[in-house]
Amino acid sequence: MLLFALALAQQGCVWEKVDIPEQVAGLAPIYFEGDWKAIASEPPRPIERLYKLYYKDGYIFAGESQQGIHIIDNSDPARPVKRGFIRIIGNSDIAIRGNVLYANNLTDLVALDISAIDSVRLLSRVENAFPSLSGSDVPDDYVGFFECPDPNMGVVVGWSEQILKEPQCWR
Repeated sequence: MLLFALALAQQGCVWEKVDIPEQVAGLAPIYFEGDWKAIASEPPRPIERLYKLYYKDGYIFAGESQQGIHIIDNSDPARPVKRGFIRIIGNSDIAIRGNVLYANNLTDLVALDISAIDSVRLLSRVENAFPSLSGSDVPDDYVGFFECPDPNMGVVVGWSEQILKEPQCWR
């Protein structure tokens, strides 16, 4: 009986071969070419895909999905002022303690000194602290066709919906 239950459980994990359509809506990887570990203070830029807000000492740290963190001076809530942007490729979460901002930089954990808000600097890096955030995996809640990631194209930092031509990957 145990052997039968085990065999049934394993069948649920196998993806059946499907007919590959000529064109279908699905996900295509967004690649970042270059050094994804390079963290930089940049001028303010428009917020496109907001994902998390953090408030500290009159500043709003607004996460831009997979791109970095907007810094907004909110000392006068009637007139917030964009002060800058911290580029952190693959970022999806932040925390702040004192003058140190902790963030993921794809799979790495970085600690940044934010005491000088206009020139943030890297204090430390723990490599591969978050191996599950490799960037190449299709979102967990996605079922359908997607373009197979190509490591030669760079690091996958996100996914976009597109019309795909004969995609070779699905789940």
